[in-house]
Amino acid sequence: MTDDLLTAVHALTRPTHRKLLQDDPDDTKPPRVVKVVDKPLLEQLDEAIRSNMGGSTRGASDPAARAVANLGALMKMMQISSQIMDWARIVGSVIDKPSMVVTLERWHVKYIGGVHDDAITAGHARMLTSWAEQIEALLDPPREMDFEQNCPTCGSDCWWSPADKASYPRPIVVKYRPGEPIDSAEGLCRACKTVFGARELQFELEKAQINS
Repeated sequence: MTDDLLTAVHALTRPTHRKLLQDDPDDTKPPRVVKVVDKPLLEQLDEAIRSNMGGSTRGASDPAARAVANLGALMKMMQISSQIMDWARIVGSVIDKPSMVVTLERWHVKYIGGVHDDAITAGHARMLTSWAEQIEALLDPPREMDFEQNCPTCGSDCWWSPADKASYPRPIVVKYRPGEPIDSAEGLCRACKTVFGARELQFELEKAQINS
């Protein structure tokens, strides 16, 4: 259980690694794979909140969606910070308010130095792992692409945003992640809330165009 907990703590407090395809600037050589080292997920989330508040968020196609994304990141950070500080107080470790990374690492050292029920330790590990997954989803949300066509289900050519109580055109939107299979993409009518598979949406739009 302690190994699972350590892995879960490291997922939030250690730098993350990823690989990217980098094009040759002279266009004379094929793209090459480069390794990129990012800051720990907790630090990335904190920086994203600071930079995105009042700015733009990848994957959002309108101001209302950007506001929701920013608010979601802020609420998640507040939830995580509150829980980590509660854990720190329980075991008597020192809280570093400017850094949740430092606070979580101090808590972990103090926690594993005591005796705890395996079920409680497993619960902590699951929660930390879940946070890492949620942060990754917030930092890299799906891309969005909307369409000019009316919804094939309800026929609407606009949709109402409850976030800012405004009407927007182009209700059909498809969410996707670059590099993932097209079948994993998902379509949505923001007017009637009908959900489509990507291929199903393509078929319905083509059918509606033929019948129009």
